[in-house]
Amino acid sequence: MRKKASVTTSTFAPSRRSALVGGSCVFVPSVSLARSRPAEPAQLQADLERYASFGSHQSGSTGDQATVQWISSRISASGYRVSLQPIDVPFFDETRATVTLSNGSEFIGIGQHPITLTSKGGLLAPLTLWREDQDPRVIAGKIVVVMLPFGRHSSSLQPVIAGAIKAASEANPKALIVVTDGPSGEALALNALDKPADRPMPILVIGSRGIQPVLQAARNGASATLYLEGRTGRRIANNVVGRRVGTGKKIVLTTPLSGWFTCAAERGSGVSAFLALADWLAKAHPNLDVTLGAMTGHEFENLGSKKFNAQMVPPPGDVNLWVHLGASFAARDWHELAPGLLAPLPSMDAQHFLLGHESFLPILRQAMKGVPGFEVPYVASVEAAAGEAKQILIDGYTKLIANFGAHRLHHARSDGLQATDGALVSQAYVGLQSAVSRILA
Repeated sequence: MRKKASVTTSTFAPSRRSALVGGSCVFVPSVSLARSRPAEPAQLQADLERYASFGSHQSGSTGDQATVQWISSRISASGYRVSLQPIDVPFFDETRATVTLSNGSEFIGIGQHPITLTSKGGLLAPLTLWREDQDPRVIAGKIVVVMLPFGRHSSSLQPVIAGAIKAASEANPKALIVVTDGPSGEALALNALDKPADRPMPILVIGSRGIQPVLQAARNGASATLYLEGRTGRRIANNVVGRRVGTGKKIVLTTPLSGWFTCAAERGSGVSAFLALADWLAKAHPNLDVTLGAMTGHEFENLGSKKFNAQMVPPPGDVNLWVHLGASFAARDWHELAPGLLAPLPSMDAQHFLLGHESFLPILRQAMKGVPGFEVPYVASVEAAAGEAKQILIDGYTKLIANFGAHRLHHARSDGLQATDGALVSQAYVGLQSAVSRILA
């Protein structure tokens, strides 16, 4: 270990059923069976449903805390020693995040971090549209509507978003309304840095569905009232760390736990695969030295991952394999019938990516053949990666298999159980387990 970790050690008593599964009774599969048997879709589905049942997974929220307890119990039942690594995170418990036009029409949005609240009665000012060639004097003192291009948006640090927000903010508006134009037409929550804003002001994110009245009001210079009300501050969230000391190869397995809303496909599909792989490693490879990480703080540009990487894993040269299950491990594909109108398909969304160390690519290509998106893996590099996978590579860990992606309901409130299922997770998981098995061999 490179640093002494700051952790809270916890003991989790598995249920009787979990104890039977993880114990030595005759019903437990032998090691030879465990090596070849993939996770059952029914178990993956059950884990998806359990994850989604906790509701919002914002870092440190009630749902996030319940998820931490559940994950801790599950990996403890698989034989790992569990500890919690505290992370200090911002929060916004909103009571109102809306904009109301002068005709009474109300649009519900999402408060954008870093949060600047309005007064209780809201902020009343004329609306105006932002354009790159606009005279800054037209923007000053107004609520500026920033219309983003169509995309599967996820972070305020993406250049097209960061550039527009920065340029509009520098003209001294009273507030910003950022319109995320995505496949579902919903407001999409945007990840942010864990630091104060350079120019503090209320920023509301709204979706593109039904946006025409807002755009027309902005063109006409009509007034509107923006409300960003609630409680802000900081709180403690927790990474879950699992350890099993072994004499064999050193393996790290990670996945983020937190996200803006229910995150069933964005996070839950990876979480269910993480639990299955952790259990399989414990049963099929008892000599491996394994470190597990289920991290919080994802919304704040991988805050939990940065601390986990710094304190909880061996130096890069000692890690033989790092498997990271990132965003949208197995999300549903949809037909886009019209702007904001989607129809579900039984197949997997291919807009997710698989990275691997160059020496792993032949194995990954064979193992992931026929899995949409994953069947064409890329060489793992900082430039090619996103999310926690990028941070892992920045920190020097190159013996990596990692995925990341953005499905059509990515960062939307509607990313619930309709966005994935156990059969889709199983399709990707079977290939991943096969690849890991061959690499370990």
